[in-house]
Amino acid sequence: MKLDNRIILVLVTVIGIYAIFLFTSDFNLVSEKITNFKISYLPLILLLVSTSWIPIFIKWHLLLKNCEVNIPLRKSIAVFLSGSAFTTITPGQVGALIKSQILKTSSNIPRTRTVPIIVIENVYDLIGAIIASIIGIIILGTQPYLIIIGILVLTIIFFFMYYRPASELFFKRITKLKFFSKYIENISESYKTVQKSTNVKVATVCILLAVTYWFIISAAAYYILIGFDINILDYLKVLAIYVTSILLGAISFIPAGIGITEGTLAGLLTLEGIGVSAALILSVMIRILTLWYSVGVGFIALKFTGVLSPKNDS
Repeated sequence: MKLDNRIILVLVTVIGIYAIFLFTSDFNLVSEKITNFKISYLPLILLLVSTSWIPIFIKWHLLLKNCEVNIPLRKSIAVFLSGSAFTTITPGQVGALIKSQILKTSSNIPRTRTVPIIVIENVYDLIGAIIASIIGIIILGTQPYLIIIGILVLTIIFFFMYYRPASELFFKRITKLKFFSKYIENISESYKTVQKSTNVKVATVCILLAVTYWFIISAAAYYILIGFDINILDYLKVLAIYVTSILLGAISFIPAGIGITEGTLAGLLTLEGIGVSAALILSVMIRILTLWYSVGVGFIALKFTGVLSPKNDS
């Protein structure tokens, strides 16, 4: 299946699921909500979403520099934005590896040097999401076992990051998979990259940048609610709801967590006193403005890299 066909398949699935969400809502309410959206909030929302990319771009560029992968800042920005086109709409965010292919094609940087960096980059995003979610769960005052689960997951992640036999076992396992075998050939070399990317100083900075991203993007979700005249939730509750729904969508391994994330988001909003129909509408709008806006920008950047040319469809 060509790349263009995969893109179309994902987009058709998204449109289908969102149509189901909206058709199961009250039609009059859908019209009323969309009509009454305060358009004056849209520039602020898009500014917040765009601003949220800054800390994770800094994280990306820092990891490249730290591993002596030197590319011009402008190219680094283009590659980073291009990754947004596929990172969130592929299972397990394996689409982020498109950045490795772009660097190989445009700068002749071996994929075996950059793939471990991308893996660690996504691990930091996950850690940031879990930490932000734990903060939110504490604020929501929900069951403490969720906090314990979050801490256990973080412990497991750090164990695989800092215990060499565990890290090497991880890379040996994934290199047996046909998809990853062409990207990670030298286990020892990959582990050296992981070591450079996970020293305490780099890890601390990257985790803080990842947490910052989640706080900013959650602010965008908060103002989407405000734009729809939903002001019964404070920002920190929106943070908890938004990040938790994203995490549940991510662990489903469905591209972009389609359906799972929206359903969880709607369900949590309902628990906070928002009507079911309104919650479904809000969940779709939050995803369009926080996720699909980023994906759209990613495809625009990707087009300029030449990756979408016919000869690169494979």
